[in-house]
Amino acid sequence: MNRNKVVLLIILLLSLPIMGFAQQIVHKLEKPEKLYLGTPFHVLIDITTNPADSIFAPEIDTLDIFILKDIKSSEEIEKEHKITKLDYTFQPFDTGEFTFPELEFAVKTGDSLSFLRTSEFILHVESVLTDSSETIKDIAKPLKLNLGFWDYFLPIIALLLIIIIIKYLIKLLKKKPKKAIVPEIIDKRPPHQIALELLEKLKNDKLLEKGDFLIFYYQLSFILRLFIELHYRINAVEMTTNEIRENLQLENFKEKTQILDFLTFTDKVKFAKFIPKTKESEESLLWLENYLRSFEKETETKEDKNA
Repeated sequence: MNRNKVVLLIILLLSLPIMGFAQQIVHKLEKPEKLYLGTPFHVLIDITTNPADSIFAPEIDTLDIFILKDIKSSEEIEKEHKITKLDYTFQPFDTGEFTFPELEFAVKTGDSLSFLRTSEFILHVESVLTDSSETIKDIAKPLKLNLGFWDYFLPIIALLLIIIIIKYLIKLLKKKPKKAIVPEIIDKRPPHQIALELLEKLKNDKLLEKGDFLIFYYQLSFILRLFIELHYRINAVEMTTNEIRENLQLENFKEKTQILDFLTFTDKVKFAKFIPKTKESEESLLWLENYLRSFEKETETKEDKNA
């Protein structure tokens, strides 16, 4: 009986390294002692995973202050684990104290998807100023100039000629025929009708049957963003999901939550190379159609009241 316990204990001890392994992320900041405007710095990241895992870096959504200039990557196999080394080069384009945001990475293991994140850190960016102790001194005493009649007369004549030429050119330009102004064509239909028309076109393309999930979700995301831009008057097409979260002001908290959940899911497919199931894609399409048609019912109710 004691022998069985010893064997079991040895098996547990041998399996501890395997059971204890988890995906890890380590990051390090590499910069000069003082960071100036436009001076590059590096964020070095080591991600430890199983050799068969795939790592995806979603689109970096930061960065008005810190501009991404370059990315270098390499992989090493060490003790049956894969170490992915990433070197991000950034440049600051504003002065002051700023919080560098966390960077998120998606790790795909089989059919599962997990996320690893770096932590935020503070950076102080200084401007490049000249030393105030360095004063400009004359290298020689100023010389006196004795100007004669022609020294004054010739510049005055040249100035008068320039004025006459400018007036002549202005007259010539005024005589040119004006170009016909082409009126801008504006689609005056309600925003939900425009979005539903685009959605119907997306259905006819049958991208799900072709297995083209990436373009399908790009189109879904664009249609919803266009509707938000036209209906709620914010520049949603050009915004990231986080910017929409900050700028979209809705009284209906449930509606805003559903919009952000939808956009977050499309971002996973677009940027993290997440492959959804066909049923999930059909549910996304159905949700967007029902959401847009809810505004159709709202418009009909308003028209009935006005009548």
